[in-house]
Amino acid sequence: MSRGGAVAKTFRCQDAGLPCGFKATGQGEDEVVAKAVAHALQKHGVDLSQAKTLESYARRAITDDSQPRPDAPTGAWG
Repeated sequence: MSRGGAVAKTFRCQDAGLPCGFKATGQGEDEVVAKAVAHALQKHGVDLSQAKTLESYARRAITDDSQPRPDAPTGAWG
């Protein structure tokens, strides 16, 4: 757990169905999504016109670090 009792958030490309070891962490969903979107654009070739769809998909794959990871969503983007 992070300072102040806040629960860190995490996104992993693997949780979104991609064979990629990328992991983004942050104190809130907005921070994690920004990192995930930037990574997807740079490493997976997702163009800016797809960013909102990617953002929505990424938000569904974010987990609280204090909770067990649920089954990863199926499918892939990029």
